[in-house]
Amino acid sequence: MNSPYMGKFRVTQAFTLTKHDGLDLVGVDSKEIHATVSGTVHYAGWENPNDHSQGFGQYVCIKSGNRYYYYGHMSELRVATGQTVKCTDVIGIEGSTGKSTGSHCHYEIRTEFRKNSPVNVVDVCGVSGIPNVVGGVYDDGYRPGTSAPAKATKQVTLTIDDHTYSGLLTEQ
Repeated sequence: MNSPYMGKFRVTQAFTLTKHDGLDLVGVDSKEIHATVSGTVHYAGWENPNDHSQGFGQYVCIKSGNRYYYYGHMSELRVATGQTVKCTDVIGIEGSTGKSTGSHCHYEIRTEFRKNSPVNVVDVCGVSGIPNVVGGVYDDGYRPGTSAPAKATKQVTLTIDDHTYSGLLTEQ
């Protein structure tokens, strides 16, 4: 599993493609948002600098290969446009900027960059391995200062609407 958090997190809104193009995640152990890929920061800033209540609010978009990885609603950015990042680098802090009802990270993947409209959205669950299940507490297994995930407490596999998702689950 590859999540924007190093440690435990919750899924608070599922990926549905037609109504919600990404996953909403909330950090349990930390509010730091980490790059899930190595690449170049394609954009870091406000979705709409003139109206901070719109869209992703403050967000980071990382280009890696032919994909764009979006991390939205951050309270603080720790990277700048054009910067090179590697997987697990801290890129920002979870927040509630833009069109948001509470502190979280909107995590989304696209094959084309656009600020104000979703285009060619990719199944973020299929790429990341994060289960598309609201309410679960998951652990991606990574810890600061390590390059490999810690031992998982439980491996889970879910099939929903002909899509199979698997990941590590930490029960509380």
